[in-house]
Amino acid sequence: MNDRLTRDVSDVARKWVPDPRLGVFEIAVRAASGGGAGGAGGALAGCTTSRDALAALRRIAADAGLASDVRLLPDASVSDDPAAVVTAAVAPLLREPRVSAERVSEALHGEMLAPLERRESAWLRVRAPDGYHGWIAAGHVATGSSDWGADWEGRATARSLGAELRCQDARFRLPLGARAALRRGGARQVETADGRAWSVAAGAVRPEVEARAEARLLAPPEWALRWFSGAPYAWGGRTEWGVDCSGLVQATYAARGVALPRDSDLQALAGREVRINSRGAGYEAGDVLCFADGRRISHVALWAGAGRIVHAALSRGGVASDDLFADIPTAKRLRDFLLAVRRLGG
Repeated sequence: MNDRLTRDVSDVARKWVPDPRLGVFEIAVRAASGGGAGGAGGALAGCTTSRDALAALRRIAADAGLASDVRLLPDASVSDDPAAVVTAAVAPLLREPRVSAERVSEALHGEMLAPLERRESAWLRVRAPDGYHGWIAAGHVATGSSDWGADWEGRATARSLGAELRCQDARFRLPLGARAALRRGGARQVETADGRAWSVAAGAVRPEVEARAEARLLAPPEWALRWFSGAPYAWGGRTEWGVDCSGLVQATYAARGVALPRDSDLQALAGREVRINSRGAGYEAGDVLCFADGRRISHVALWAGAGRIVHAALSRGGVASDDLFADIPTAKRLRDFLLAVRRLGG
């Protein structure tokens, strides 16, 4: 792109899709055959999830004498199957459509996803319930009509609490918070997103309202330790099998019926501000402490009271309870980089 065209396209991205985690804006100039990018035959090409961005890009293309070949997502590749549900126990959400790409998050069994585009039948670009965008292997999901998706969403009102399912000789483990549908046989009989019927061999699958009520009997950090204590640290993880700092906070509040964004810097904008105190005065159990690495929030923890925090930290190997005011380098570093404290509902 020439400098002006590059600037104009960048301005559109900043205005309409400022956060690439929460939207898609992939635009390039396709060169004219036998010539440069500009002039007859060239085109502004790519895709975006923003109608406003699409309209602005069409104006920019016209002013530059380029054709506009920008797709609005969702596109025609997913029009026949506009709903998707996760059938794997846990499905990685990747930055790019390749197996070795960075894992940016995870989708849990039974969660509904919004397909945006299909690529080479093996990959789907999707929007997760928390607004995150990424690529998922098509084998990890089932797709269907909007009515099909609405039917599952209406029936999948139960949540896994460490459930292990059995069907004859087959076993299937569901991560904490995964969705399932209860069958008429009672709380020990469930249906998974692939339509199979199972008996609950261990753990539990509870109606969501009961699971939320049970979670609210404990302070958020107590609940987090009960279900995630010892879980290893995993970038992009959301389960007891591997979790990152923001995944732990998101899962803890999701269990209480409070929806949070996926990443720590976005969570630092949720709820209401609590004034930072050098000894934690005024903090309440469950307050989210937000720590910066430079100017950007890069770590979050749950305040547990008496100077202790519960968090998923690579330096600790996973989920742990630590003394924020201990006289050790890691605790001092956290204290020095505390940038915000947020109080959430629930």
